[in-house]
Amino acid sequence: MAVPENPGLWEESYETAESMDPELYRATIEGDILQFMIAMDHGTLDRVQYHSSAGCVQLGPQKNTVLHIAASFGHYEIVKVVCHDLPFYVSEKNSKGDTPLHLAARAGDSLLVTLLSSCDLKEGALELENEEGNTPLHEALRHRHRKVARMLIDTDRSASYSVNKEGKSVLYLAAEACYADLVKLLMDNPVGNCSVEGRFRNKSAVHAAILGQNIDVLRILWEKDQSSFHLRCDEEGRNALHFSASIGFLEGVNFLLLNFCTFVYQRDRNGLFPIHTASSKGHVNIIQEILQHCPDSRELLTLEGQNIFHVAAKSGNDKAVSSMLKMPELEKLLNEKDGDGNTPLHVATIYEHPRIVSALTRHKRVKLELVNNDGQTALDIAKEYMETMASFRKRLTWMALRVAGAPQSPHSNVSRTKQTSSAGQNSELENYKDKVNVVLLVATLIAAVTFTAGFTVPGGYNNSNGPDQGMATMLTKVKFQEFVICDTVAMYSSILVTVTLIWAQLGDLSSMQVALKFAVPLLGIALAMMSIAFMAGVYLVVSKLSWLANVILVIGSDFLIVLAALFVPLCFLGSSNCFLLRQLSYFPFQLLLYAFGSFSGHDEKEDK
Repeated sequence: MAVPENPGLWEESYETAESMDPELYRATIEGDILQFMIAMDHGTLDRVQYHSSAGCVQLGPQKNTVLHIAASFGHYEIVKVVCHDLPFYVSEKNSKGDTPLHLAARAGDSLLVTLLSSCDLKEGALELENEEGNTPLHEALRHRHRKVARMLIDTDRSASYSVNKEGKSVLYLAAEACYADLVKLLMDNPVGNCSVEGRFRNKSAVHAAILGQNIDVLRILWEKDQSSFHLRCDEEGRNALHFSASIGFLEGVNFLLLNFCTFVYQRDRNGLFPIHTASSKGHVNIIQEILQHCPDSRELLTLEGQNIFHVAAKSGNDKAVSSMLKMPELEKLLNEKDGDGNTPLHVATIYEHPRIVSALTRHKRVKLELVNNDGQTALDIAKEYMETMASFRKRLTWMALRVAGAPQSPHSNVSRTKQTSSAGQNSELENYKDKVNVVLLVATLIAAVTFTAGFTVPGGYNNSNGPDQGMATMLTKVKFQEFVICDTVAMYSSILVTVTLIWAQLGDLSSMQVALKFAVPLLGIALAMMSIAFMAGVYLVVSKLSWLANVILVIGSDFLIVLAALFVPLCFLGSSNCFLLRQLSYFPFQLLLYAFGSFSGHDEKEDK
């Protein structure tokens, strides 16, 4: 590397780091007080940096003084010596803006804080901020060192603390840590809690107390400064009651309702009232508390004209909806329409929450036939989503409406026919072709398996030269006869499905729909018969071991029940308007909803 002709270029292009005397540095980190004293007395003068207010200060690469280093390692003897002989070191900052007092407060070392505080601190030393805008008191409170924070407050009750770069005052941090005694101390000294110009900027101590769910802190703040409760300090413009309702802080909600009842009727920037916030989060106890104090709050609507049922249905809180359905005073809200004419049932359908749809359709007060501004019932909306390849959430939602017998609008088919484009028809046709191919493949496999099983019967054939030659050896067994009958039914059912779907592929979309409605139940019968045939065949070959044979029967029966539970809704919900079939489908559907309902949780999908 070439050396510049002018040595001064090095100084212009590069910065030189500070360097502390090696012996002094080594003695400080090791806590060797004797070597430290020797090094301080005989330190090299070419390594010193002159301080504007007193003597000389040796700095390391990160601008740490010996007091920073000794405080970091907890060497109290060295700290005591430096504080006594060189008290101005206490106010020195390193490259991060930390004084030794910052380090001690952050570590929560009360003895170290006592030693540093015992120095003859210059005015404002406790108010010095680091690069993050934190004073030593900020650091103590941020790291939840209560004892140290109390010591710093007591050191200078008149100290003024501004907010840090996060917008948090020491009062906010004390409230956030739920230190009621410290909050009282700070509130008793208006100058000490935070500077006037920065007071409550961005972060409110009231909201910190609510987030910490500490009613004692909340009461102290109310006694000392009620005006702080009216501040809205988050991006969503929520008031204190919004905050409490959001996190389910029932004690805080009750306190606020008793003292600031007007908060119930204030919107946030999203147009939600506190009761809507509680509804969206599923806090039914909060809703009940608000209604008890302000009964007319049930009439409050969002900017979209939605009530608490709409909001809960949109957010997917099925437990909240189920609980609110048991509240007689809310029944009139069940069929209210929002700005788009959607009832809560419409909203739950749009946002694909099958548990909520199922709960609403079972309630006697919910009117399933209501239409929105587009002339659609909830089932019309669900069917629209089923036009293309629907997700399982959409299918469960549609099933919930079908089980309940939800009607279509009389004009829905006409309007949909007018609005359907050729591209949409082609997409639907391809979708049905895929379904036909899947069912056809399964039916073909069943036919092949059952055909093979018919010629490889359990127990084999009689090979003797008598009248029974070639006959099945277990022909007289009841389970064998059951095997043969079920295998035969399974085979011919699958053949019928195959032939039906072959014809369907030669026709149009309507023929495919009819063919699938006929083929899917037949396929279910074929699968059930094949399962029974398998169970009967295995039972035969192990029948001499009775416990094993019984286990086979139990396992087979259980899985047949599961098969029926899965297949009955698939067969009949979309293909029949028969009340009896829908009733038969109810319990299998509930089993499906229980098994797969976790996919409808509100945490998975907040927005459509």
